[in-house]
Amino acid sequence: MDENNNILALQLVELDRESNKVVPFTQEFRVHGFDIYWDSLDPTELTFMFVNHQRTGDGISIFRHKIGTKYLQHVKTVKSPLLYAPNDVVAMSRSTFYATNDMRSTSRIMRQIEIFFGMAWGHIVYYGHESMFTTAAAGISYPNGIARSADGNTIYVAASSEPSVNMFRPASDGTLALVGKTVFKDFVPDNVSVDTTTGQVLVSGFLNTFEMFRYNHEVLSGTSARPAAAVRRLRPLAYPRMGFAVENVLSHDGTLLPATTMATLQTKRGVQRILLGSVMADHIAICRAGSRI
Repeated sequence: MDENNNILALQLVELDRESNKVVPFTQEFRVHGFDIYWDSLDPTELTFMFVNHQRTGDGISIFRHKIGTKYLQHVKTVKSPLLYAPNDVVAMSRSTFYATNDMRSTSRIMRQIEIFFGMAWGHIVYYGHESMFTTAAAGISYPNGIARSADGNTIYVAASSEPSVNMFRPASDGTLALVGKTVFKDFVPDNVSVDTTTGQVLVSGFLNTFEMFRYNHEVLSGTSARPAAAVRRLRPLAYPRMGFAVENVLSHDGTLLPATTMATLQTKRGVQRILLGSVMADHIAICRAGSRI
């Protein structure tokens, strides 16, 4: 969506190797988290990476997009036994990324137990230039949303079951070293986004976990649940071990956008606004806040 609120629908396509022509994308496409990477060396092209929950196995589907066109052309979909419960992905380049595996368990009952008791069994995987998956960090309580700083030197991860936002430093081999965190009270973080101009982090999350669980369970059949949500702004402090200064940007009772799972900043004619999204909704909410948020 641009500054004039125009929404552009992009068509998924792929290259047919026999005819060497572009045809509609033929793979299953069941999206969860995603990220967009822009390379200053070629400002006319964007790289899109999607968590794709295909029935044949979870993977990360990578597409390229020429700005000004209406197409996302499939580059490849990568899978691995290490990528068994992907939730979100952050691109580090056009071909490398980190992805969160939110839980270790695969059965429904064990996943519920893992969430309820906040077991630190989730981890983060890295897909490097060698086209290999490796474990980048482990022992995380439901690693959920993931984002990078503008310079790529810091990775932010929402650990929903702790609940906290963790700050990592990536090494040359792709491993992540924990350098700081902020633990929340009465707030469960879901997704994170970074304001690349200021380095501040926006965190969307929930104020009533059980109401959120009820909403997710009943939404397809009809529910009265309206899980309250909030957006926190984190300002990194002078030293990573100190964590963040935390500020409440907005809160709502669940009627603005039920199950708000994402918040990001957009500048509209010099004025910032927050765009709110939800994995359960078919629309977004736009929060205008004057000249400043």
